[in-house]
Amino acid sequence: MKDLVLKFLPRDWQVRALEKWKPERRGIVKVVTGGGKTVFAQMCLQVFFEEAKNGQALIIVPTVSLLDQWWVALQEEAGVSPDDIGLISGQETCGGNEPIMISVINSARSFTEEFSKDRTLFLIVDECHRAGSPANAKALLGKFVATLGLSATPEREYDEGFEEYIAPRLGPIIHEYTYVDASRDGVISPFSLTNVRIDLLPDEEEKYRKYSRSIASVLRAGSGDDADDKLKRLLQLRAAVSTNATRRIPVAVKLVEFHKGERAVVFHERIGAANHILSVLIDRGHRATIYHTKIGPAVRRDNLRLFRKGLFDVLVCCRALDEGINVPEASVAVVASSTASHRQRIQRLGRILRAAKGKDMASVYTIFATEEERKRLEEEEENLEGITSVSWHQGQTETDA
Repeated sequence: MKDLVLKFLPRDWQVRALEKWKPERRGIVKVVTGGGKTVFAQMCLQVFFEEAKNGQALIIVPTVSLLDQWWVALQEEAGVSPDDIGLISGQETCGGNEPIMISVINSARSFTEEFSKDRTLFLIVDECHRAGSPANAKALLGKFVATLGLSATPEREYDEGFEEYIAPRLGPIIHEYTYVDASRDGVISPFSLTNVRIDLLPDEEEKYRKYSRSIASVLRAGSGDDADDKLKRLLQLRAAVSTNATRRIPVAVKLVEFHKGERAVVFHERIGAANHILSVLIDRGHRATIYHTKIGPAVRRDNLRLFRKGLFDVLVCCRALDEGINVPEASVAVVASSTASHRQRIQRLGRILRAAKGKDMASVYTIFATEEERKRLEEEEENLEGITSVSWHQGQTETDA
């Protein structure tokens, strides 16, 4: 393989982090989404291959969307030939002798330990917080001459997976780079947040209240395995009512219409709703395309590439962008529906806040329908005090106007 030639000059934090990584060739960098984790990993790869000409790198990612991202980035940002990259997922496999291999973690956990034997192997785990479950931690087993973990949020919210699996096998957190740091350095674009309230339709409101009453009843009855399972199911059903709220789609479309001609990304939790949004946008003359994991690999990557090159103005997607796809060219994000995950929210903000040439400001709209969602957004507003402004509006469709 030819030497890696990086397209971008390293940022100050990347230089400092590299000096921390070099002595042990081990550790985790905790860097805000959009801060340049992938480029930093390429810098580590460059150091590794300069010393280990016959070495190999195994990059483990949580999703096929992130596999796509790495495949594109290594070629466009580091000059790696596609022949030197092997891809491993439920949809693809490779010979195993490529200098750089990228594997989805579900596949990697079945072969990593055996594959690492008798090889000079550098293990990179992107979004390494996802390797903290007992099943996924199997992907970290093996003998490696170097390790690197990447994540904006490596510590896990609901278990001890970071302490039990991630840090012991990848190393400690060696460098942190926050939203405040990135904003100060101009690494992420200045941005505004607008939270847009929609009303549930009468039948949706009744379903939501019905599930809320049932949830309250279960909580009053006390805990137990059956009660916990029932509570979890009721919370999921109630969340689905909000996620599928009818007015999310026309309000999302109207927000894109307001920014017509600008590069925009629209998120929705449901593939069916994403397809519906795409159809409406195309009918209204937008150059729009879609990205989700139900699309074949070749078409999916082409849609992403063509959006980044400017042949499409709007990219509609589901959770595929939560962890991995860089779209710095976009200046508008419409989060049409979302979950309660703090990590997912960080990932989505990071997708749109990446700095890019000619991008002076990013606008993020979040559509919400319930008081539970409002409370989470109010907490976020408090946490972002001093970083950006947050405004609140009532969403309208054309029939409301």
